[in-house]
Amino acid sequence: MKKILFLVFVILSTIYLLPHVAASPSAVIQNDSNFLDEAGYYHVVGEVKNTGDVWLQYVRVAATFKDQAGTVVDTSFTYTLLDRLPSGIASGFDLFEFDVGKSANIRSYALALEFQEAQPLTTALEIMNTSSSKNSLGWLQIVGEVKNNGDTISEYTKVVATFYGADGKVVDVGFTYTDPTTVQPHGQQGFKVTLISTTRSNTATTWSLDTQSTQYASIPELTMPLIALAAALTLGGFTMPKKRRRRSEDE
Repeated sequence: MKKILFLVFVILSTIYLLPHVAASPSAVIQNDSNFLDEAGYYHVVGEVKNTGDVWLQYVRVAATFKDQAGTVVDTSFTYTLLDRLPSGIASGFDLFEFDVGKSANIRSYALALEFQEAQPLTTALEIMNTSSSKNSLGWLQIVGEVKNNGDTISEYTKVVATFYGADGKVVDVGFTYTDPTTVQPHGQQGFKVTLISTTRSNTATTWSLDTQSTQYASIPELTMPLIALAAALTLGGFTMPKKRRRRSEDE
């Protein structure tokens, strides 16, 4: 017992002596790609990853579109599908040109980011019981349930899907809400996300799902920091949280 107490004392002392670094918001755009949809509109899809140590909100992605000669064709902007972005988590976006004529002239784009620091949400939502299929139009559909592990109601419960191609690039994104959008404490509600494009559905090979509501965020994928993990193991009985994984179209 004395050895355990001594070890805990050493760990806590180490944490106390570590330099305290101020929180730093930062984010990067990754896995972006572009395509013309069936109606002729130009899209840039991708994801923003929170690379800082604080939560983010109002994550805005702006684009400058240029033609073959490097002349600006147009500008546009959008926001990530998750309203708040936890540290270490990525959220998809879909940024597109509203003019078909201008879309046909776009040959390159440049992206820029803006965001604000946000207060964390309680992590209590869990996606479960998922499956996928294609409907009669060839559109990929993912169905499942969101479980509310919290003690209060989850309102406007949103489910976000990011679809990836074989090269790991984002090929499209989508979102929906549970039906109904309110999930009772320790209850669960179903959802269906549909990728409304035969071409995009055929291109998608894997995907990831996330959920967020007014009150709650998803149970995080990331495990606790190493020092905290060591302390928990020392005190006994720690179980590693299960990571969410990308789903494959073959499942």
